[in-house]
Amino acid sequence: MSAVRRTFAAMSSPRTDTTAPQLGPFPVAPQLPSLDNSFGAFLIATFVGLIMYGLTIHQSYRYYRLFPKDLLVLRMTVALTVFLETVHVILCMHICYYYLVAHYFKPDALLEGVWSVRVFPLLTALIVLISESFFTRRVYLIGKQFRVIVVIAPVLMLCVLAFAIAATIEAFVKPSFAEFDRFAWMSSAGFGVAVLVDSMLTGTLILALRTSRTGFRRTDSLIDLMIIYAVNTGLLTGLLDLLSFVFAIVSPNNLIYAAINVVAAKSYANAVLAVLNSREFLRDKIQRDCFGTDMMDLTELKPTPKEETSTDRQTTVDAWHLSQLANAKGAASSHSVLDV
Repeated sequence: MSAVRRTFAAMSSPRTDTTAPQLGPFPVAPQLPSLDNSFGAFLIATFVGLIMYGLTIHQSYRYYRLFPKDLLVLRMTVALTVFLETVHVILCMHICYYYLVAHYFKPDALLEGVWSVRVFPLLTALIVLISESFFTRRVYLIGKQFRVIVVIAPVLMLCVLAFAIAATIEAFVKPSFAEFDRFAWMSSAGFGVAVLVDSMLTGTLILALRTSRTGFRRTDSLIDLMIIYAVNTGLLTGLLDLLSFVFAIVSPNNLIYAAINVVAAKSYANAVLAVLNSREFLRDKIQRDCFGTDMMDLTELKPTPKEETSTDRQTTVDAWHLSQLANAKGAASSHSVLDV
């Protein structure tokens, strides 16, 4: 008890030294700048990203249950996406812990970029690259008339990756945030190119589906549903990329654009998985609406030459000509592909 009284007496006595003041066992924090539009925004984006990461894990589990014998390239795409998303989440948590917990009494630490901040643009670009490669493959399956887009899109995707690599290198060469502000245009340029690629791929899919209309209500309603899927998978990612592009130009001195980029990366992964998992629903809808039965399997139709060597009955829906569905009901022929 005497030790406790001495402690309270020391705390209540006037201070004569010039050391930092104490508040109980903790020193009083020095004056810190506002973190609302920097690490505060990044922290909120990390919370949202963790929720979306949980959705990614759920969709991945569902994909491997529904399509255990899917094409190897698709299974590898999902596995690589989940791996990169896991590393991406770890980087986000490390950034928040480093600046907001481990160094919350050290304002000087806010001026330097930790290693996780420096590699963050590159990892985000890799996630975008894999996702857009998947959607480029969909355009490739549509037909030869859209092969120009298939050639242009990878070139633009490599530009996105090049900007991210350059930004990562400059982040290691110029670790200070103040010095890196001069190279913020690299991030904004990468976001702008990503918006262009998303618009090209989504627009091509919508155009191909609209030209596949047969005039029959059931097949046209199915095409309308697929257009909605195409718009939904490209609209959110494109909008987030556009916001990142704008904020990187307007406010390069804060981390709002990086916070939006966290959510955008998770949106790309979930868009890919949503498209893959929706094949089961769309196949069942085709059987009900176009054939009026739940028992008929699409594999009873004649597959395209690309799929004749496949032994997986579920994967054959990946490249079915809409003309086959139309001809099954006596409708006019169409050249588009049901690429779900």
